[in-house]
Amino acid sequence: MEALSAVLSCPVCMELFTPPVLLLSCSHNFCKQCLELVLVNQNCTHVNGQFCCPVCRKVIYLRGRGTDRLQRNILAENILEKFKEELETLRTKEQNQLAQTCEKHGETVNLMCLSDEEPICGICKLFGDHKSHPVAKISDAYAERKVNFAMDIQLVLKKSESTAQAVQDVKKLIRDLSTSAADTLAMIDAIGDSLLSRIKRRIATLKKQLESEQCSKLEKLQLVARELEAPLKLYQQMKMLLQHHANAVQFLREYKSLKGEMERLLEGTVSPPVPTKDTISIRRYFQELIRGIDITAFTLPETDQVPASMAGLQEAWQAGCAMQGGLSQQVLEDTSCKAVSGSVPKPNQEAELPRNPSHAYSPFSTSMSSVQGSEIGSRESTV
Repeated sequence: MEALSAVLSCPVCMELFTPPVLLLSCSHNFCKQCLELVLVNQNCTHVNGQFCCPVCRKVIYLRGRGTDRLQRNILAENILEKFKEELETLRTKEQNQLAQTCEKHGETVNLMCLSDEEPICGICKLFGDHKSHPVAKISDAYAERKVNFAMDIQLVLKKSESTAQAVQDVKKLIRDLSTSAADTLAMIDAIGDSLLSRIKRRIATLKKQLESEQCSKLEKLQLVARELEAPLKLYQQMKMLLQHHANAVQFLREYKSLKGEMERLLEGTVSPPVPTKDTISIRRYFQELIRGIDITAFTLPETDQVPASMAGLQEAWQAGCAMQGGLSQQVLEDTSCKAVSGSVPKPNQEAELPRNPSHAYSPFSTSMSSVQGSEIGSRESTV
């Protein structure tokens, strides 16, 4: 093989030919890319140029078409392809042989230690760590465990099928959790950006709490999902080992770990409970956002300003939703209905309007009043 490899190697790069292989009139072969480098080094840049063969120094004429005019050695390319296939076959055989050889003693593995469930060689049994352990022929152990493994795969398949619906339910909960988190984030940004600058720190704090709550719940749901998907993944690993193992030694070495994992899986006959609902409360974050703010200072006594305020609320909220990927229409409609139906008690004395005239028409005054209700009416706090 080494002699054939030398014949099929390029004299320039000293590696196996890279097709296309060009045959010169002096009967020497070169990779096309290597020959083009030779032309550059010899300053042969014209299509009618001439150069010297790097091996025998014979002058070669290009005759008008550059290297495209040179003959291509199809026979050498075919032999090279077959040679590479034989090399790959030899490497596979060597790897297969090494897999069936004891790493400690270099002997062929022909026994199975029944105590440690591990393939061993004769020296391991006579003088090694398995001297006092019961053993069996590796062919007998392979036949027996292969049959048991096929039966175990069916058990894992049944376990996987029993949790398929639960897996879908958990994935739906994860999607719902992401949607509710996005809705909450849109509400916080849309309303928080229109409030006074003194609550910006509170908004940042709420975002961190929301992110922490979402991550915490998401981790729990993903953990349940992984536990429910474990039978399916184990089934695929066991099926792959059963159908595509290279030899008995490889099978028996991987059989032990998969068998132990299967037994641990089947011991847990009860699937983890799937939460029926695990979303984030927008109401709680909304109330925390406006906590301690005297909303009555932003409310005009005229009743005909309520529809205008509601229109402003919807416009500002929808603008915030557009930046956050969209807030669900149902959440917007619910909040709008509460804002329209809510009543804000008048303070004993007329509240002083903010200096900025735009604050008098704040689109959030009515909706915030409806959320706080009587709690705001009973106490007064400064913004």
